[in-house]
Amino acid sequence: MNSSVPITDSIRESLSLTNLTPGSIALYAALAAALPLVYTFTTTSLNAGKPTKDGEPPMPPYWIPFVGHAFSLMGSLNKLHNGYRKADGRLGKPRTLVVFGQKIYFITNPNSILMMWRKGKTVVFEPMLGFVMKNLFGSPDSCIKVLSVGQPGIDQTGLEGQIEWTKIIHKWYLQELNLGTPGLESLTREFIRELNIQLDKNTGNDFEQVDLFAWVKKMMFPASGRALYGHKLRIDDEFFHNFWKWDSGFLGLSKALPDFLIPGVRTARSKVLDEFVRWRLEVQDAAEGIDEDVFWDENTGARLIRNRVKLNRKVFAEDDHIAHASIHMSLFWGLEANAIPAACWLVAYVLFTPGLLERLRSEIASCVEDSVEGSSLPTFNVEKLTKLTLFNAVWQEALRIGVSALSPRMVLEDTEIDGYIYKKGGMIQGLSPLAQLEEEYWGKDVNEFNPDRWLPYPGEDATVAAKRIRELQSKLRPFGGGTTICPGRHFAVQEIQAMVAVLITAFEWDTAGGEIPGVDRDFFGAGGLPAKGDVKVKLRRRV
Repeated sequence: MNSSVPITDSIRESLSLTNLTPGSIALYAALAAALPLVYTFTTTSLNAGKPTKDGEPPMPPYWIPFVGHAFSLMGSLNKLHNGYRKADGRLGKPRTLVVFGQKIYFITNPNSILMMWRKGKTVVFEPMLGFVMKNLFGSPDSCIKVLSVGQPGIDQTGLEGQIEWTKIIHKWYLQELNLGTPGLESLTREFIRELNIQLDKNTGNDFEQVDLFAWVKKMMFPASGRALYGHKLRIDDEFFHNFWKWDSGFLGLSKALPDFLIPGVRTARSKVLDEFVRWRLEVQDAAEGIDEDVFWDENTGARLIRNRVKLNRKVFAEDDHIAHASIHMSLFWGLEANAIPAACWLVAYVLFTPGLLERLRSEIASCVEDSVEGSSLPTFNVEKLTKLTLFNAVWQEALRIGVSALSPRMVLEDTEIDGYIYKKGGMIQGLSPLAQLEEEYWGKDVNEFNPDRWLPYPGEDATVAAKRIRELQSKLRPFGGGTTICPGRHFAVQEIQAMVAVLITAFEWDTAGGEIPGVDRDFFGAGGLPAKGDVKVKLRRRV
């Protein structure tokens, strides 16, 4: 009975303030630091899987008060969401994350994402414009102020009566980039012409070995850029290098990482901005004197770009060079950095899928037209090309595997979606890319390239096939959705399909010994995804 007394005395003595030692002080400090972490993790773990007290989606456990899930979001989002998928045993429930007091909601169900897009009055993208332009494109406050005029969810104090730049631009997008518009037809025609001239300069009648993804990027980048911005923008090797260096750190910029974690990225962006500054100063006076009915000009590019130059002169000071430049650079990036990786995947899958090249050549033959002036390579009836059954099946399957686009929104008022409450001030991320790789929707071959899934199966009833394919299409959202769906998506589709049509019609390919590299899904949410490496192929002009 008395044997416990010495032990009790020993504990009391060790805890006595009069007997503090460096070791005991360190112990006290460790306990004081650990207790809040343990308490936070314990309480959040007990409530994990349940809606919050306000009816929000369940919140995963976290350790650090207030900091919340910040460190999880700094890592690979693909790994983070795959962890949630495994925890739920399927695609995953919506989640509520907290980062320094800010609520971030993840929605993965395609129907819930569609409902989010339909809540366009209370769940909107516009309040995020300032963050996007400042962090990703280096825009100054003057640029963000111009973009804020008339936008929902943004304080309009001091902005009354100013030009609503964004509304004017979106009207032009409809006029210049929608299907069937003369502007889109002109833009695609100029792209094919520029591409064919580029290919004529860089290919011959003898087999040449190239790294496929790098080569497609090198051919397409200047052709697309000149179709948009004309020939005054210097799209040389230095510009090419700086652009893709900047793009490689795009996710880091979106997380506002410091320079030492993304070395050289902001410097490369500054050099790209400098070229747009130089370009704007050279072409802006010429832009004022071109007739409105001219859709494309060698010096100023597409009419859409020319009109943006003129509108910017009305809203920005003449010497506010970075504001002018970042506006143009954002559109340039949106088309180049997303379309080109998607084109790379489409080309690779066509070349490396047995028998597919021959099937497509046969289908595309009906769309071939005479060569454009200045090139010996074929051009195409693009309207017919984009309606080809097999070609579109191949295209959609390449998008499913190689594109990862998010739909970020801000919540202006408490909003209910599928039984959960999304609170005012929170951010919603619509995670469509997860549905694109969900076995529940696509079957056991979900990770395999299989364009035939987009076509009627042998013996399948036509009505049943149409319904099945519509269901698949509802799970594929590579261009976002709602009122801020990608405005350049039609041009992106046409330029990519036109490029692939040229490459498989006018060239012979040798892929012996090669293998398509894997998709780098650590770029989850960045749009067109890069490859993990490259693959060597040989090509030559068909004679």
